[in-house]
Amino acid sequence: MTDKRDLIHTLEKLRPGTTVTDQWPTTAREAALDRLLNALPPPVRRTRDRRMLLTAALTVGFVASGAGVAAAGGLLPESFTGPLSFWSTETKDTVNAQQARRVAQMPGPDGLVLSVWSATAPDGTTCIAPLFEPPGDLDRPAPVNFTLAGGQCARPEDSEPFASTSASTDENDRHTMWANAGNAARAELLLSDGTVRPAILTEGLFVFWYVANRTIDPPTLVGYDATGTVIAERSLPDLTGLEPRVVR
Repeated sequence: MTDKRDLIHTLEKLRPGTTVTDQWPTTAREAALDRLLNALPPPVRRTRDRRMLLTAALTVGFVASGAGVAAAGGLLPESFTGPLSFWSTETKDTVNAQQARRVAQMPGPDGLVLSVWSATAPDGTTCIAPLFEPPGDLDRPAPVNFTLAGGQCARPEDSEPFASTSASTDENDRHTMWANAGNAARAELLLSDGTVRPAILTEGLFVFWYVANRTIDPPTLVGYDATGTVIAERSLPDLTGLEPRVVR
């Protein structure tokens, strides 16, 4: 490290000539220069430390920004969370409908989409709610007009084999179903007229819908593994004629 005496000597060589020197006692002059040197910024060797601190500050900033984005939409309206109050009832308040997020959607009837909303508690309990709503981006705000099509809450240990199914039906015989994925990677709905409709996979469930016809057999749910091989088939229950309700 350079000695302060050397710095003082350097400053003396660089400063312009002046008659003040002859009238400024040497002891006082060196003391003033010494104070000046002590007031200088820290040595250049600390630059690396400052860079590391800046990196940490930027990291914290990104985390805070992410949290802000998540909360940017504000509270979900009561008109939306009210129908999801069964989440709180079934989980003893561990799942809050205010945490609901749209996690998947597929084309629905009459220009609507069937979307799936979900929220997960700290203990892993996950609640889902399929509903019919106007189309749009997955991350759009909660709908004003929608039709709830049932839902459920399940703990991780409640996982069941493929096609263990729950469902809802309405007055127009529109059936909405969610079936455990089990070991299936993909599933399709095979209708009696030969039409094939994909099911959406989300939160460990295959979710789908169809309009039932009392004169034909219900569809079959076909499960495939990751290679595309059929691993299971299940004929879906006939819910026609039942009062509109959720069937589990």
